[in-house]
Amino acid sequence: MSIVKLKLKQDEFVMLAIVYLYSVLCPYNKVEESFNTQAVHDIVYWQKFIYYYDHIQFPGVVPRTFLGAVSVAIPTGLIATITQCSRVVSCHIARAILGLYVVWSFSAFRRAIKNKFGKTTGNFLVALTCSQFHILFYASRMLPNTFALCAVLLATAHWLTHSWDGFLWWAGLGVLVLRSELVILLGPMLLMELIRGKVDLKELMTSGAQIGLFWLVLSISIDSYLWRYTVWPEMKVLYYNTWLNKSGDWGTMPFLWYFYSALPRLLLTALPLSVIGCLLERRVLSFTLPAILFVSLYSLLPHKEIRFIFYAVPMLNVAAAQVCATLWRRCTVTKLVVLASLAVNALCSAVLLSASYHNYPGGSALLAAHDAYPCEHNTTIYITNYAAQTGASRFGEKCGRQWMYYKIPDMPVAKVRNMQVLILEPKEAHTYRFTHIVTDRINGFDGLGFTKEYPFITVKLKQVLYVLKNKTVKKRLDLEIKQS
Repeated sequence: MSIVKLKLKQDEFVMLAIVYLYSVLCPYNKVEESFNTQAVHDIVYWQKFIYYYDHIQFPGVVPRTFLGAVSVAIPTGLIATITQCSRVVSCHIARAILGLYVVWSFSAFRRAIKNKFGKTTGNFLVALTCSQFHILFYASRMLPNTFALCAVLLATAHWLTHSWDGFLWWAGLGVLVLRSELVILLGPMLLMELIRGKVDLKELMTSGAQIGLFWLVLSISIDSYLWRYTVWPEMKVLYYNTWLNKSGDWGTMPFLWYFYSALPRLLLTALPLSVIGCLLERRVLSFTLPAILFVSLYSLLPHKEIRFIFYAVPMLNVAAAQVCATLWRRCTVTKLVVLASLAVNALCSAVLLSASYHNYPGGSALLAAHDAYPCEHNTTIYITNYAAQTGASRFGEKCGRQWMYYKIPDMPVAKVRNMQVLILEPKEAHTYRFTHIVTDRINGFDGLGFTKEYPFITVKLKQVLYVLKNKTVKKRLDLEIKQS
């Protein structure tokens, strides 16, 4: 029987509920998510009018594939059409669909883990994942890495069950379409089985060629149509980031950064448990070896982000879950150790959620701009680059064609000055003090602080964005609102 079933267990519904809670509390997106977020919006609302799509106006440094966005946009569009919901609601629907994809993929992965390591290990795998923050927080966020995580979970599930056609299908999607670096995670899995003699090389090459050709044709055809020129996006990304090594332009980190910074934040108390699991049990080490190799090899690239190694977390969590299962069978004291580790994770996740709640000021600023005056009035609004990177997406453009939204970086001051509504950083707002007035000040995350009182940790905020209104337009609109 296939390991991939459209079925979730009770505790996986808890996982899904946590994903949706994070989505509702932090509804906006950051710049890393913007391509897929805008793409889903444009497919749902612009449909065949491609020249109005966001990526045509703001193409970015390298092209990205639309296949992930299309998989979310189709069901989102159907639901939005039937319910006639607002754009804001349709954004929640899109994120709920993506979250469902991730949890469903995780469910297949969990079933494979249960078959290999036992039911208790599978249960603790879910418990650890729920207690940690990043994987479930980003499960509904439209990062390329989130879409790739689904492919990795499903490919790994098929690897564990020796279903090689299924493995090749999901690995092909992950490597050729979504994130090419997955070859150094999924490749070692296949290599291990070839060395063990469990895979026929000739059959593997035949099936792999056919499956690879399918994904290539699908990606090139759909992406070339939407980008309006012939392109294989993931090859472009690979060439730009690896061969040209341009990813370093976005910042660099030391070689060991993933090990001393990213993994501790991702795994929390599961990190020492996973190390113990790898040291004590050979089959656990064999299972986690591809993940360890992936993080090590990926550390060679100078530009590092925590999202780049999401895929290693579920595999390392399995090692920790195996230790938890062993401790759970021992005695009351060891059971308390397991419960304490989950509690510490949950506390850390609460702090991280509190910080993330204030980390999308661009979305809050756009909402404040819309709340200031009714949409019936024709209005031009300028959105600064920082606001666009921290939550001001097309899903938040509530006023449709009544408002014209501009987010062109470095737009001439003379043009910006003529616009009715501005969303600017405080240092920029000073330039427009004679023509506009500040109506809202938006706070953003400014780090964590420590206090002597419970809960001993506080989130520090500072004003990061201003919403400004043109003085002349404000007086006229105030008069119209008062008269109405």
